[in-house]
Amino acid sequence: MKLYCSPCGDLGGSAAVYALLEAVFRLEYGGDFPVIKKTANGKPYFQERRDIHFSLSHARTHVLCGLSTSPIGVDIESPRCISLRARSFFSKPEELRIFDPLDLWVLKESYVKLIGATLPMIKKLQFYRDGERIIPPDPNASSRLYRICGCRAAVSTFGEAMPDDIELISVPPSECLYPA
Repeated sequence: MKLYCSPCGDLGGSAAVYALLEAVFRLEYGGDFPVIKKTANGKPYFQERRDIHFSLSHARTHVLCGLSTSPIGVDIESPRCISLRARSFFSKPEELRIFDPLDLWVLKESYVKLIGATLPMIKKLQFYRDGERIIPPDPNASSRLYRICGCRAAVSTFGEAMPDDIELISVPPSECLYPA
């Protein structure tokens, strides 16, 4: 598994995250960039490369891309307060005693992306801790929190071990083939 983060720059979130995906795909695998399709729930995948899983996220200032040989979900958020409306997605009050609200949000978002679910399912998901270890809703999954460039990020996966760090790279706007 490889995790990459890049500043959004002038591209804006959607364009920047697809520019990052294409750049890191070429870096890791070379060759032509595969066609991207989406499942019925909106989870993107490579049509011709079902052996490579990816997940994307963008915040105000940075974008995050995860590439893996196993299913993966990532989320990144710039520092901010979690609104009361967003807090209604937290299932149990004890979650907020265990996790910072923004950490809990990125964990739940990464897990929803991992399983290809829709956002309303977030409320039903519960995360716990066993010391420093994060315990996701499915015991076959693993989740991890990261801090990068002042942002909060989380990754959830089935299978692969997670890297210790997220690699920070810069993708020139000229490499963006996808409009915002």
